Order: sequence, then structure tokens, then C-alpha cells
Amino acid sequence: MAAIEGENWWIGGRIKQGFSLAYDLENNGASKGPSNFLLEVKGNWRPSNSITIKADVWLRGDWYADIGSDIKQGGIQDFTSPGFVGQFGFNINGNGAGFPGEPFGSRPTANRFFSNFNDEMLRELSIQFKDPEGRFSLKVGKFQRGWGQSDGLRLLDVLNAQDLRERFVLRDAEDVRIPAWTAALNLNFRRMGLAKPFEAIGMKRTSLELIFMPEVRHSKFVINNPTSGATSGGIFGFPYPRLLDSKSGLGTAFFATNLTDNAPDKFSFSDPNLAARLKFEAFGGDMTLNWLYGHQELPVTSLQGANLLLGSALNDERQATAVIPLTLDQGLGAAHAPGQYLDFLRSLVSAPGSVPWPLAPFGCTSPLVGAPDCSLNYNFNLDYDFRKKLVGGSFTREISELKLGPKNVSPVLRTEFSYEFDKPFNSSRVITPFGEEENGTTALVSAPSSSIVLRDQWSVMVGVDYFLWLPFLKNQRGSIFTSAQFFNIHTNNSDNLLYQAPYAAIDSRVNKNQQFATFLWNFALYKEKLFIEGLSVWDISFKGFTHRQRIDFNFFGDTFRPRLEWIHVSGKKEQGLLGFFKNSDIIEASLTVQF
Repeated sequence: MAAIEGENWWIGGRIKQGFSLAYDLENNGASKGPSNFLLEVKGNWRPSNSITIKADVWLRGDWYADIGSDIKQGGIQDFTSPGFVGQFGFNINGNGAGFPGEPFGSRPTANRFFSNFNDEMLRELSIQFKDPEGRFSLKVGKFQRGWGQSDGLRLLDVLNAQDLRERFVLRDAEDVRIPAWTAALNLNFRRMGLAKPFEAIGMKRTSLELIFMPEVRHSKFVINNPTSGATSGGIFGFPYPRLLDSKSGLGTAFFATNLTDNAPDKFSFSDPNLAARLKFEAFGGDMTLNWLYGHQELPVTSLQGANLLLGSALNDERQATAVIPLTLDQGLGAAHAPGQYLDFLRSLVSAPGSVPWPLAPFGCTSPLVGAPDCSLNYNFNLDYDFRKKLVGGSFTREISELKLGPKNVSPVLRTEFSYEFDKPFNSSRVITPFGEEENGTTALVSAPSSSIVLRDQWSVMVGVDYFLWLPFLKNQRGSIFTSAQFFNIHTNNSDNLLYQAPYAAIDSRVNKNQQFATFLWNFALYKEKLFIEGLSVWDISFKGFTHRQRIDFNFFGDTFRPRLEWIHVSGKKEQGLLGFFKNSDIIEASLTVQF
């Protein structure tokens, strides 16, 4: 619907407010969770049959920082716990007290309003010209392009990065994609008189889409980092990783990280993202061949150096009496050199006191003899400056030869595949400059030349869609749409690769074959006034599971749209994507007013 409209234009929009209850929290009971809101205004104008101008602006945010409960997650390693394996608490919606029992906290105020106009508010501002003869169309401006049809996971839908700062688990893809300034040219080979060579080899209705994207964006997310940055993204912020030494089993107390984004130029005509998609009909179905030369949307970590903090055992540079910067080589030596931190830590298991406290020359008190008063922050880049080189394709076909059920409905087969060249990973195993092998957390403290490796990765999805009619429901007014998918993601030479750095302590490594399954279903009742939808995702390899259940109440016309939504996530801590958000279960009630 549109609020106002004319003969060739319209303006409309929506206002949405949600409130949620968070439960299954690690250190809390049920608590007030995210309260996302959205105000969106969009318009469309067609001054002629050949030209279409679109605009879409929204303001969104989250009242959680103001009205949500304070929720505690894990922070830096607790040097007062046995073996240093515990974590000091980190309040993700409240300030810390500044002492060991309650050292850190931060409110997620960065999520209150996403108000940067170009980066966060402008969803579309585009002009499209369609050739009157249907030979081509050209769209220029800021917009998003969705490739692929997979539910829950994306193989080909990789043109646009994703905004993961709000509640994003199983969210609608068009709301998560980050639009970019783009030019898209579509060529219809049949209308251009170029179809015969393709038709000769069985390719019908061939068209080619060319994408030029000078605005390079990477995915946006927040790590709940309790160190000097004190950043919080709420329950959908990425949790602070546990930092454990694989050789001694002890926590790496007095270690923490400073994180800095290292991204390519945001707007570049000389180094843009480029893509192409060839669409055609063959073998009785619709096929595509896809190509992308873009940038990585998720980072690897690269060590740059370290800061030695005097006067703070809690890694807080704001409270330290002095901050001594260390170069990359000095930072590596502070951890790995003979007689330095890791030797001291491991001696606590075999022979406590046999290795002197390496920070004693700086006047720091050894934790063996008194209250510790120094710590070390390692400076890491979150490095997005790697190219994404991908080819792939898709095939969709109705299996008309097969008729099932009381209505003789044919299933639809969908497949997607992709092959990515030289995908960057952090290694979970390195050889230090001092000849020692390190694994897991301690392997992160290594030069980028050792810690970052490139591997090829191929992925395939096979899915079946079916409109289900139940024979025992004689009065069933409409079908139940069902869609099942299976994914296999194969990484070449996958040994000793981290699934996602800096999560390295609990064996969160890349499987040679990472497998997922999904199941989507929906149906409408009461003359489509009650719409019910469920989407489940199984992480087979890491034994994770998530389910999204929606109930839309469309009893109030086109204006008022209440919704109940339940998100459940389970998994092993820090293992796989679902393991990162195992404590992010919510029940949300929302109201959308459309105008």
C-alpha cells in the first residue's frame, strides 16, 4: 500500500517496533532483550515507460541500551580463578566497577541509532533506464542485488556485505544486506539478435548481467570486547573469546586484545567489486553462471604489535600508569621467547617459581608473590583487505514428470554451487621465530606471514520445494509450502584452519566438509489472516541448531501487522556460527504500521 500516490508515482513506508524477552542466558535468567525499531519511507516514480526512479530511506536502532536488562557475559581471563580458566564478567548493558569481580562493562549505545546517512540510512537511490526495444536496461545508484535462492545460508548471495549488528540470526535477507553504490547493466541477447549461438548449444532466453560496484563494504558486527575499547553489541554481539594455552591447559591471564579494522578504500573506481551473471534456460529449467571479483566481507586477524600496561592487571589502558608500545617482533618475543610469558605460564604446572616473572624488570609484581599490577594487550587488525574470487552457478527446475499427493503437485529442484579461490584463513598451528610449535590461542600471537593462509573452498546446495496438501485435511484451503536444503562446504587442505579467528581455544576449526541442513515451511489460515512460518537450520558438523518461528496476525487490514517471533539457538561454545550465539534466544513481539 502507499500513503500517497499519483498516476506514475507513489510514496509509502512502515514503522516497526519490537520488544523481546531474552532467555537461556549463561549468567542470567530471563531478561529484557533487544527492542529494535524501524522507520522507513520509500518512493517510486516512473516519468516515462523507460525510466524508473526509486528512493528508500530508513532509520533503525535499538532501545536496549535504555530499557533492556543488564546481562553479563565472559570477559578477559580471571587470574583469581583456578588455572586462570574462568573469565571475569563483562556487563553488556552496564558499566563495570573497575575491580576484579566486576572489571568491565559497556552499554550498546552504538546500536541505539544507526544514523549515518550514506552508510546506514540510505537503502536505495537509483535510476533505471529500460531500452524501449527490450535490448538492455541500466540501473545506476545505491541499491542491493540478491543472487541465489538458498534459505538461511548464502552461497551465491555474496554481492552485498551484511549488517550483523542488530538481531540478525535468520533475519530476512533484504534487511541484512548492506546496499552499495552500483551500476548494473542487463543485456537481453535475444532482443539484441545475439541469441543464435547460445540457442545452438541449448541455451534459451539468454541474458547477461554485469555489475560494477565502486563502493566496497564489509560486513558490520560488534565484538563484546571488554578491554580498552569496551564495545558492546548486546546479546547479538560476538562474545569475547576464551583465551587458553593448549600446552598447559591454563588460561592466558593478563593477555587481551585491541582490535582495529583494516579495510580497503571505501570508494574506489580503480579497485572496485566486479561481477557478472549469465542467465538462460536449459534442460527444462532456469540456470545461471556467476562470477565475482570482490572483497572479503569477514576478516582474518593479523598481529601488528602490543602494548605493555604498567599499573593495570586488567588490561585497561585508561587506568594504566604507563603504556609501553612494543613492535611486532618485541610482541612476539614477549610471548614466545625463552623465559618469557608462555614459559612462565607453563612452569606453573610443572615447577612453579622455576621461571622468573618476565615483567619484573619493569617493576611489575609477580602473581606468585603479590597482587599483579601489569598486563599485555596485543594489537590485532581485523583485516578485510583480501580479494574474494568466486565462480558459481544455479539450476532450478520443476520436476513435472513426478506428481505427488492428492493434488498431483510436482516438486521443484534447486541447486547452487560456488568455488572460491584463495580464501584467507587464520592458522591454528604455527612455528614461532624461536622454533616452537604453537596451537590454538597462542598461535594467534604470530606474524601475519605465518598466521594467514589461503585455501580454495567449494560449496554446493541441493534443495527441494514442495506445496504440500495433506490427504487427511479435506477442508484444507491452501497448501503448506515446504523447502528442504542440504549444504556441503569443502575446504581444500583444511588441517589447522580456524573457523573464525580469534575463536581458537576450544577447537573451533574448519572441517574438511562442513555440512548444514535447513527446513522451511509456511501456511496461512483464516483466509490468509493468520500466517505461520518456521525455519530450522542444523549445523551437522558442529552439532548446532537454530529455529525461527513466526506468527503474523493479518486481521487488521493492510495497516497494522502484529507479529510474534521466537528464535532458539543451541550449539557448542565458540564452535561454528551457531556456537557463537548459543545464548541469544529471544521471544519478540512487534507491531508494524504500514502507510
